Amino acid sequence: MTRLNFISLLLLIGIANCQVTIEPQNIVVRQDDVTRLMCKTRTPIKSCLWEINGDLYNLSPGSLYEPLGILEDGECGIQARITEAENGVWSCRVFLSGTSRSPAERASANVTVLALPQISLRPMEDTITVIAGETTTIDCMVSNARPVPAIMWMLGDRELDFTNTQTLVEPRTVGDNTKVSITSKLNYAFQAVDHDKSLRCVTTGPWLTMEDPHQASAQLNVIFPPQPKDEMTLYGFVLGQPGDITVNFTANPRPSAVIWKLDGETELAVEPFTGRSSDPRVEVSELRSTNATSYEARLRIKSVSEADARRIFRLVVESSLMNGEAVSQEYMVRLSTSPAPLQCNPNQIENCSNQANQRTVDSRSDLAGGVGGGGIAAIVIVLVAVLVVTAVVLYARNTGRWCFAGGRRTVGEGESQARIDEENPGEIIKEKEGKEGPLKGSNENLNLQLAGPDGAENGNGVPAPIKEAQQQTNGATTPDGKDTAV
Repeated sequence: MTRLNFISLLLLIGIANCQVTIEPQNIVVRQDDVTRLMCKTRTPIKSCLWEINGDLYNLSPGSLYEPLGILEDGECGIQARITEAENGVWSCRVFLSGTSRSPAERASANVTVLALPQISLRPMEDTITVIAGETTTIDCMVSNARPVPAIMWMLGDRELDFTNTQTLVEPRTVGDNTKVSITSKLNYAFQAVDHDKSLRCVTTGPWLTMEDPHQASAQLNVIFPPQPKDEMTLYGFVLGQPGDITVNFTANPRPSAVIWKLDGETELAVEPFTGRSSDPRVEVSELRSTNATSYEARLRIKSVSEADARRIFRLVVESSLMNGEAVSQEYMVRLSTSPAPLQCNPNQIENCSNQANQRTVDSRSDLAGGVGGGGIAAIVIVLVAVLVVTAVVLYARNTGRWCFAGGRRTVGEGESQARIDEENPGEIIKEKEGKEGPLKGSNENLNLQLAGPDGAENGNGVPAPIKEAQQQTNGATTPDGKDTAV
């Protein structure tokens, strides 16, 4: 190894051995907190100094800046109670033992003294009024913050998408310290469901706690017209009995006019309330507020009729918005004498769908004057009667009774045959073949032929009653000596 290479190796080893580290780095501290930083080397330290924002300090116990660590172990630390002046760069200068002529080693860290910002909303009001559906711009002002916090907007418990915001950061130098001011603009179209929710501008950072002032908020007053609803069906009405029609709706501000419409001609005022009804069949109640934006309109029918079940009751609500626009909303209600459908289980989507379809069918049939409970019972009875008649006819055909008595079949060995006496229809005659019946497997079958008086069937193919009676009395036999079944 050459002399030059040997010297280079010694320098590299020396640099590796003399490397200085500092912990922690880039910390955020609070004023009046005690902070500790430590520089370390792999070799013993002869002496060290600390520099804060360019000013050198010689550490001593009991002073503003106290020493920490053991120099022989390669430790040079500092302990100090934080003030605004300590915000900035902290550096240690380390002189190693046995290297009196070598320059001091150093390491640096950024110490940020926390400055909690002032946060406000613009417009600067406790309640911000907006119009539903229209884009509104609201500013969040964050002043004199250090370090720079993140900003998010919360609507109730929901965080708003950052695409709705624009953020501008402006550095501001106060003396030797730099703080920032931040403006975050929210552009958002609020809806009716956002009424009375809290809108918050929240600053976030790992150095903040819940006790720190970190947000500004305002209550939303959303101006919105009467909200639409699908056509409603009210159940459980009884013909000839009184019944109440109730419609609940939301609007902000309070509606300027509310009117019931019957048959397209009769109009009954609810708001403003007159206390009188021009139709003797019904009674009108005053508009009732259930909360700041919810209302209830009620109409009482003194005696529910079939015509009421086919009628559409309309409630017309008119409102004037903040921008002077007048808006009208109509609610349609039908009546049903059927009981209210059972509430479905939300976890069983199929059952909910089936109940919804059944509810639609029931409401349409009832409102159109269609099949009621009695009609359904009649249909069931007719179906049962048809099934019974069909079963009886099939049974008679298979057993050769009544009008099917003309068709006879051959009776095999050991079988018995039952028939109705044609002279005495109420009596059933059973006959059994003798033991000398037709041989099994024979191609011949014993066919029953009942002849008329002249030895032939009558014109209708039905045996003559007189001849049949004689055969029963005389016990006629066939030429081969076997009994003939009748």
